[in-house]
Amino acid sequence: MTWKRILELRKLWSKKYDAYLLYKPEAWISSDIRYITGFTGSTAAFLQTKRRNFVFVDFRYKTQIRQEAYEGITIVDVPPGKGLLEVLAEKLTSLKVKSVAVEGSVPASFLKALKKETAGKGLRYNVVSGLVSKLRTVKDRGEIGKIRKAQELTDALFEWVLNAIEPGKMTEKDLAFEMEVWARRNGAEGMSFAPIVAGNERSAMPHARPTDNPIPTEGVLLLDFGLRVDGYVSDMTRTIWIGNSVPSDFKKAYEVVLEAQRRAIEKLAFSRPVPAKEVDAAAREYIEGSDFKGTFGHGLGHGIGMDVHEAPALNPKSKYVLKGGEVVTVEPGVYLEGKFGVRIEDIVVAGKGENLTRSPKELIKL
Repeated sequence: MTWKRILELRKLWSKKYDAYLLYKPEAWISSDIRYITGFTGSTAAFLQTKRRNFVFVDFRYKTQIRQEAYEGITIVDVPPGKGLLEVLAEKLTSLKVKSVAVEGSVPASFLKALKKETAGKGLRYNVVSGLVSKLRTVKDRGEIGKIRKAQELTDALFEWVLNAIEPGKMTEKDLAFEMEVWARRNGAEGMSFAPIVAGNERSAMPHARPTDNPIPTEGVLLLDFGLRVDGYVSDMTRTIWIGNSVPSDFKKAYEVVLEAQRRAIEKLAFSRPVPAKEVDAAAREYIEGSDFKGTFGHGLGHGIGMDVHEAPALNPKSKYVLKGGEVVTVEPGVYLEGKFGVRIEDIVVAGKGENLTRSPKELIKL
């Protein structure tokens, strides 16, 4: 499948340009280089011409790149005393390249420096948008299998959490830390993102950060987390009640969110392409028609794969049409500021409508 990626990428630019350039700076989080080359290091450049593929790395990754690079990609070592820009410029010149499609994620400062390095060589640089991300949108069978594996471990973590929570004794930060420890001990490369652990009124903040507040002995606890396994990630949210009797307003909100999610997931089982905004509408219109009108302010979901947020977006303004094979989150919510929030999130394969998340969704009371 790696050769298919490389060939598909070439089709996207080769009619207009002589080459394509992708660069990942050390401080940037991006999986495009890994997707195309297999390289997992912190920084590299990928150059594709109409016949060849090159990956450029410095001395730190001389051994690693030879262990990870996909077959058919030529490794270019940046020797000590030279910079990547200098070696890349030399390669472009030796290949007699004249026009280069530069991925939009490449920093403007890098492109400016490259232009300076190749000044007088007759090269033209043109910024193009998201070519690799377009390839990453639809997942192949192997990718779906890796996401499924990450979600299976995430489901196991949630089961552990339900038994490990100590209301009133541990803080939100304590629980988030213990979740990360469990993940590492049980085979994950790490968390997909910093876990969201939010109690009571803080659960109404969609991206709340864990605090020193104790886990409530009576009230709402929202958990949003995921794991990275074999380079692919998961993402799920569950909202639980801790204590005795469940208040009617919370129970009602939970039922509305659960039904909204069910309707959206139902739309993801299709035999013909479906606009992403229609999937969002299936959930949004139900919530808007309930007693909780105006309380669902974010998009329904997003693509997931090597990164936790990928194309396509499921929201009212999305222009993407789902073809099948995209893996997306479905996470409607109701947020009552100063009171509580409810969000339920699963990962679903578009087209099949297959839900990869197995954790229970009926209201859990601890």
